[in-house]
Amino acid sequence: MKSLNDNLREEFDEILKTPEITNLITTKKLDAQIISKAFEKLLDNKYGVDESSAIEKGRAEFETYIINTLKTKNH
Repeated sequence: MKSLNDNLREEFDEILKTPEITNLITTKKLDAQIISKAFEKLLDNKYGVDESSAIEKGRAEFETYIINTLKTKNH
């Protein structure tokens, strides 16, 4: 039986593969792997004792992941 996260991952992957999104990723020269890993960070933190703090933690980790990855790729 699939977990909620598994279902979300599948749906997210399907969306990333749509022509519209694929074209957007290509046009804007985005890295689909960075997008997928950042999505995983959001999934990791979607639950918590305090929903609002879990959401804030997820956002912070998402932002940090994106920033650090881009800095690393540029150096």
